[in-house]
Amino acid sequence: MSKRVTNWFITHIPVEEDLGLHENKAFRRWIGYPLLFIFLLVIAITWDLYETGVYSFNKSFLINSATLNDFAKFYAFPIAALAVPLTFGVMFNRFHSSKQKAKSNRLVENNNTANNFYTHYKYFREHCELVIEKQSIEINIDIFYNFIFPEANVNKFSTHLNPKFIELLEKELEKLNQKYQKYSESPYKDPYEGKMFRASIPDRGELKAFSHKFEFYGFVKVIYINKEKQEYHLTQYNAELQKTYDIMMRILRHQGVSIKEEAIDFIKKLSINMKS
Repeated sequence: MSKRVTNWFITHIPVEEDLGLHENKAFRRWIGYPLLFIFLLVIAITWDLYETGVYSFNKSFLINSATLNDFAKFYAFPIAALAVPLTFGVMFNRFHSSKQKAKSNRLVENNNTANNFYTHYKYFREHCELVIEKQSIEINIDIFYNFIFPEANVNKFSTHLNPKFIELLEKELEKLNQKYQKYSESPYKDPYEGKMFRASIPDRGELKAFSHKFEFYGFVKVIYINKEKQEYHLTQYNAELQKTYDIMMRILRHQGVSIKEEAIDFIKKLSINMKS
């Protein structure tokens, strides 16, 4: 029963932790309602005593042992009931303090999460910028970061690698390989055949070139093969792929990336299969 009463008070007379204890309207109600009830009870008892002739307003206000004894006897219940608003006041204070502490803990936790997120993003960005300086690639770090760490944000921080990383990488590599396969199977014709003046023909270095912009969620690596003889194409293509794999593994080996072992092993297998 007491639990139901407490829950009713919490639901209908809420504790506002954003305000000070003395500023809470509910605090005044928690104490004021019981006091009002006790005050009305005192009036009712006094009136009943007056109606029955026990009290006379002319004589009963004299302070002596008899009147004090009668006061304690007739008003024992209202006096005892004064403990109720006091108890409610203490309860409200505890609820208010508890909610303020819980809110403070949440704010500290949220602040720590946001700080961890921005710190992690900063170091990952610096890591990617260092890779960009040493390799011929482009990385939209914001897009790439959001892809690699889909669970990382200012409200919920996580360094776990995207679980779909391998699946999505396979799809992009499949598109690349299909394009190269189609290119490698296309017939090659000597553009100089039947030409009298070779000087009018574009530079031979531009002949039968293969170009593909490998884009993977902000990670961009241009694969360009500029060889006239077709037998050199596969070697250069494999070399470009190897560079792409090496760069991606270097990025994933960053200390800020967790649960990455499976993805690194997958890229290593691609490199081994390509060499065999």
